[in-house]
Amino acid sequence: MNLEKSCKEGKMGIEEFFEFIVLKIPRRTHFLDVGNYVVLAHPYKKDHVDIEKIAKLNSPERGDFETIQGTIGPISGNVFIKIDKKQYPGHFLIEGDKTGEPTCPVPVYDLVNEYLKSRCNRN
Repeated sequence: MNLEKSCKEGKMGIEEFFEFIVLKIPRRTHFLDVGNYVVLAHPYKKDHVDIEKIAKLNSPERGDFETIQGTIGPISGNVFIKIDKKQYPGHFLIEGDKTGEPTCPVPVYDLVNEYLKSRCNRN
């Protein structure tokens, strides 16, 4: 798995993303910086996730992010990847503060759950 390459290309196969999240302990949003990546469920395809680089935090409103591609969303309900070679392990999974709450759907994790379900049904 080449996480940096996938982030720069703007997409990652669902199986690769699944491997990444299984091996990581999620961090909270205080680790989030401009230049990190937001992971988004593709609206039609379920075989990969889209990845976009964050251009601004707390924009257009406090608690939101904006990507280089112009996507805007809340920090609290999204999943992010931070690549920081200065720290160990160098790749971090960051979850929004409301992730896991019943009132905060996270489409990326719904996609991962569908992938996991399909894998279990095959075996």
